[in-house]
Amino acid sequence: MQIRRVKLLAPKTTLELPFEVRAISALGISVVADALDYVGAPIFALPVIGDIADAVVIAMLYKLTGSKTSTAINAIEFIPFIGDMIPTYTISTLMWILKESRKRKDQLMPAEQKETVARIRDRIDHSKIIDANTEDIRTKAMRAYARFRSRMC
Repeated sequence: MQIRRVKLLAPKTTLELPFEVRAISALGISVVADALDYVGAPIFALPVIGDIADAVVIAMLYKLTGSKTSTAINAIEFIPFIGDMIPTYTISTLMWILKESRKRKDQLMPAEQKETVARIRDRIDHSKIIDANTEDIRTKAMRAYARFRSRMC
């Protein structure tokens, strides 16, 4: 008897979607769910209906974000009255977006550039830096412009 090897194809998960799509989708679901918590408070205040709706939203957000921390924060929704008054879905989604965007920004910076930045920071003699209160307005404006330009690149 001959044994055949079959390669199984897994369906695409939402984690393979671009970050921007997942972030916008998760934020939209979060805002709508939090708005429904406020508007539909009498309906969702019933123990079974509210908990089922919360479980569905938490599952959808976990499927999009894959964040266990956000899911744990979203579990606050199961606390009676408190969970309905705090926009936990939106807060946890914004925290996830901030965390992921920082992680992606760090991954985009090449290793050589990270080492160069660290070397420059180590060489700066902080005792020679002029106190911000003694600088004139032109210098402050030029520093602010330089910071703005460095963040844009």
